[in-house]
Amino acid sequence: MKLPDNLRIAVFAYNRPSHLRRVLISLEDYKIKNIDLFLDGPKNLKDKILQKEIIDMVKYNRVIKINLIRFNKNKGLAKSITTGIDHLTKKKKDVIILEDDCVPRKEFFLFILSVIKKKFYKKNTVPICGYQLPEIQQKKNKSIYPLFFKYFIPWGWFITSKDWIDYRGYKKIKEQKSKNKDKLFLKIKKIAGKKNKKIWSLEFIKYNLIRNKKIIFPNRSLIKNIGFDGSGVNSSITGKFNSLYNKVNNINVTKVWQNESLQKKQLSILLKRVKYFF
Repeated sequence: MKLPDNLRIAVFAYNRPSHLRRVLISLEDYKIKNIDLFLDGPKNLKDKILQKEIIDMVKYNRVIKINLIRFNKNKGLAKSITTGIDHLTKKKKDVIILEDDCVPRKEFFLFILSVIKKKFYKKNTVPICGYQLPEIQQKKNKSIYPLFFKYFIPWGWFITSKDWIDYRGYKKIKEQKSKNKDKLFLKIKKIAGKKNKKIWSLEFIKYNLIRNKKIIFPNRSLIKNIGFDGSGVNSSITGKFNSLYNKVNNINVTKVWQNESLQKKQLSILLKRVKYFF
């Protein structure tokens, strides 16, 4: 698959070589030629052994040219992701972000590339997410088309460098008190406080709420999250996020559809399940 020269794919990994292998196989199948792989530093001997397997996987990959960026010390998921995206957005215009448990479907890349070419996107750039909740995804519809939703889900997504740099400097913006009352934001913040966790996407959600930015999602999930098997640092064991894949006939991005009832449904589901992935 031919990607624009100003677009980079960033993959973030830590200590799950079996999960990463599935992501890389998917990228190989879709003829992706180049990626940047960010490997967070190990915490212990077990991590070093698992990371040796990852390093060998990169070394002997003959299909994808992998630019490996290793962190000597463990930064944790939040800082690893923000540092990695900071690094790429200084060099390239656009970035697609995948974690080692987010397996992309072929249509994921086609969907993003189709959306960012449209006038409606160029006028008001926003993040594009590739995952869709199973209760919302339209299984019977044979087309993939974009929907506006309020809340960001970090399982396979796209952002322009300009938007990311704006976000990183957003603390200069005077916060609107009304936005701080958002139910989902407050619930994630409460979970983070109880578990003493740094959740990078919490601040990103707040930023998009302050700016009143709607996030673009596909009507069907183009990402398979394989991280809810107990192996992840932040996620629990559950099958509630399994979105089945069905072959589609076309991608229709003539406009972005807005559906208030689906937006309310997204919030309701996330409020119930956010405990599983934070």
